[in-house]
Amino acid sequence: MALTNYLVQSLFFTWFFRLTHTFGKVGSAMGLIPTFIFFAAQIFFSVWWLERYQFGPAEWLWRSLTYGKWQSMRRPLPS
Repeated sequence: MALTNYLVQSLFFTWFFRLTHTFGKVGSAMGLIPTFIFFAAQIFFSVWWLERYQFGPAEWLWRSLTYGKWQSMRRPLPS
């Protein structure tokens, strides 16, 4: 889930600061506010996701391309 979180966070904040025209204009302290909010949301989403799936979407794609076949994404049922 680390790669997925990194990619989503990078794309979201690039889009967010460019769209709001605050890129390069917001100080470090003010930039931390949306970052902490987004990070907290990512934690909750990651926990929810990993309860259902073995790994994140980017990790799944990476594994599938590496092994040359689609990998099972669902978490195995407990026996």
